[in-house]
Amino acid sequence: MTAILQEPVSKVKSKSKIWLSSPHMGTKEQEFINEAFQGNWVAPIGPNVDGFEAALGDYLNDDKYVVALNSGTAAIHLALILLGVGQGDEVICQSMTFSASANPIVYQGATPVFVDSEPDTWNLSPEHLEASIRHRLAMGKRVKAIIVVHLYGMPAKMNEICQIADKYGIPILEDAAEALGSSYYGKKNGNVWPVRVFLL
Repeated sequence: MTAILQEPVSKVKSKSKIWLSSPHMGTKEQEFINEAFQGNWVAPIGPNVDGFEAALGDYLNDDKYVVALNSGTAAIHLALILLGVGQGDEVICQSMTFSASANPIVYQGATPVFVDSEPDTWNLSPEHLEASIRHRLAMGKRVKAIIVVHLYGMPAKMNEICQIADKYGIPILEDAAEALGSSYYGKKNGNVWPVRVFLL
């Protein structure tokens, strides 16, 4: 994608901001916050967290073990640890995403390998993914995992991505934090890859 500007970016002024994910606390959210404080369940767990985990597990309806963490970054970090990602490993992630997709790779001493997105969904390009895996193999490298992020509720092309991952025996971390409620060919996001770590 190319943006053509009539003047330098430093001189472009926006009259109003468009927030990506501005927080909103409505009446019901405020009730839950008050309930947590009144019940003294501010940390580390409590009935609201337990209820959220159970409700999400019911929604996904796929024998999931749901664990709520403090952030998506922590979830990706934990998933990388569970997959045994460590010093000297490489993990593929898409180039157009939030930095939290790449930061936990570095926390583990591994190297992020950025793969371009495709124009239909703005998510990980299956074509570039396979080219990158082949390139890394030709260089004597081994890709330890692939992180796929469903941006802005738009599912990535998981059929193609899963075929490629299966072909090379690489596990997928499916980050569906932005896509809860979206589905892909009748499957809820996060339920596409048969052996997976599901992140919300």
